[in-house]
Amino acid sequence: MSFSEILRKINNHIGTHKVHLCPKVKGRLVNYGTPLANVKISRTLSYSDGKYTKDECFTDSNGAFEMPEMSLRSSQPALLLAERFTSQRIFAHYENDVFLLWSSENSGINTKPAYAKKLRTLNGDISDEEILFSFKDNDLFHEYKGISICRWKENFQEVNNDDLYKFIGQDS
Repeated sequence: MSFSEILRKINNHIGTHKVHLCPKVKGRLVNYGTPLANVKISRTLSYSDGKYTKDECFTDSNGAFEMPEMSLRSSQPALLLAERFTSQRIFAHYENDVFLLWSSENSGINTKPAYAKKLRTLNGDISDEEILFSFKDNDLFHEYKGISICRWKENFQEVNNDDLYKFIGQDS
């Protein structure tokens, strides 16, 4: 590990406020329903102040994987005019391809229940295409967005091209 990498990791523990980057992640990776064993799953989590962390794990013989919840410390939440958000990217590296299991941004410094629920059921089939989707937090009535090869049976709506401008908050 390089000296700059060591300093970056130490810096993630300096700050006045705890920022929750990502809840615990649990999922399963398959190819047309067949479990994929020993596939690298990588995760990059970042905060709007520029701090970030990376980790990885591997799928087991059933294609299952888990990653722990992650937090860091930052002084940015004390700034009144600062925009606060976390960014989460989770990838599967299979053979020579990279598959996007999760990409989303979460406003604030706390994880929303809808995010935690999705990330506890991050089940993907590499035969599926990446799609833009929306989901809601029933407690807060707020709509969130993400990109993934994963699909969910509940609280999941694919965003088609006609809805794209509405989805990203722009008029068409």
